Amino acid sequence: MVASYFHAVQETFARQSLRPAVIHDGRSFTYADLQAHAREGAGWLQSLGVRSGDRVVLCTPHKRAFLLGHLATLFAGAVTVPLNPRFTREELRYFLADCGAHTAIVGDEAYALIESLRPELPALRNLIRDAAILDSPKSTYRVYVVHRDDPCMIIYSSGTTGWPKGVVHTHANVGAGLQALAQAWRFSPQDVVLNVLPLFHVHGLSFATQMTLMSGGCVILDEFEPQRTLTRIKECSVFMAVPTIYYRFLEQPNFRELAKAWTKARLFTCGSAPIRAEVLPDLESVLGKPIINRYGMTEAFVITSLPLDGPWPHGSVGKPLDGVEVQVDAAPGEVGAVRIRGATLFREYWHKPDATREAFASGWFDTGDLGFLDANGFLTLVGRKNDLIITSGYNVYPQVVERVLNECPGVRESVVFGVPDPHKGERVVAVIVRSDSALDETRVLAFLSDRLVDYQRPRTIHFMDALPRNAMGKVLRRELRDKLSV
Repeated sequence: MVASYFHAVQETFARQSLRPAVIHDGRSFTYADLQAHAREGAGWLQSLGVRSGDRVVLCTPHKRAFLLGHLATLFAGAVTVPLNPRFTREELRYFLADCGAHTAIVGDEAYALIESLRPELPALRNLIRDAAILDSPKSTYRVYVVHRDDPCMIIYSSGTTGWPKGVVHTHANVGAGLQALAQAWRFSPQDVVLNVLPLFHVHGLSFATQMTLMSGGCVILDEFEPQRTLTRIKECSVFMAVPTIYYRFLEQPNFRELAKAWTKARLFTCGSAPIRAEVLPDLESVLGKPIINRYGMTEAFVITSLPLDGPWPHGSVGKPLDGVEVQVDAAPGEVGAVRIRGATLFREYWHKPDATREAFASGWFDTGDLGFLDANGFLTLVGRKNDLIITSGYNVYPQVVERVLNECPGVRESVVFGVPDPHKGERVVAVIVRSDSALDETRVLAFLSDRLVDYQRPRTIHFMDALPRNAMGKVLRRELRDKLSV
């Protein structure tokens, strides 16, 4: 049986007690240090009334405070709720009210906003500044017996329609998901991971941090700054990033020179979105290694990954991890809905039984993604169901059009979506960020003329200086569509 998350963490803390676990802001902390901080922090939270199952919000940009708050919550038997410290007042009100937060550990900016919301949050008993968790008062820790099916995290989904849903993860499914990923990526106590990703997202918190600690490795917590990050990668064996980080690397004139010092790096991964195909060869030639693309989501952690030793089919997100089943409701090679099942899946949507039943109605979890499986079982994604464009009765998959557009000379990046059309049902719209200011619609359409079928070609093209993105670098496609369909 796969170890639950809490028990796996405890075993690692005991086994690796004298090894470095975290490096942050010039200081190194061993696993014994982390365990001591976790127990002291848990005892303090318990003294403040935090009990098993209570929700503890973490809303701070300070990464060590965030991590210690998470571990203290874990040891207290409570439930971590990570939130973006840049959320607006209304967003914070929604999330804290929805999860019924008992305690919130927050940075200065969020503190003021949440303090003003206290009258609207009757469940909130404690509002704590993040600095306090770094040196919490000595308190007696009462050991809590954690069960496999107990919830340990509620992470809010990206909210593609309406307000985001709280995704409830248990100790069992987190343990299964992270151990499957550690096996696929061959993690060991010798690994050092440079984590420049935000901890309020599953990518930075679970894949880069929790998995590293479960494996007995060391995580360097830092903020992304192109030159500093390029310099620090030489200290690590694994670097996880999103496409925008790699694009910023390519903009640095000394990227190729600095990369020569990365002799320890064995693995580069990319998540949230695929790297543009036209820049991938140049990027990988500098790295000297392939970038391992993978497919994950808040509800299921990493679902598929390209194998470390290849093959790496163009555009694919790889094969299912151990213990994960992937089904596409179409013949091999044809596009269909992607469904999954396995021990890594979340338990439920917080206080949304109807949404939970709907998601699992077929016995599989419907991811909302569209893709196809090749003869060797490799998955390729073509977009979200809600992003599918139907024009004159034909299906157009935005990612297919974007891949071709991004190959056009003068295109830095693009996004494609559909807007209502009285004659066709929908028409294809493209938004392009140029690398060549002379690029115009005529040149783009000429490039596409023999590369896309007529109904796939954009009928409207907009040029912008930059695409709107969320905190993890994902393009806000719906925001653009709403703005440009008016």
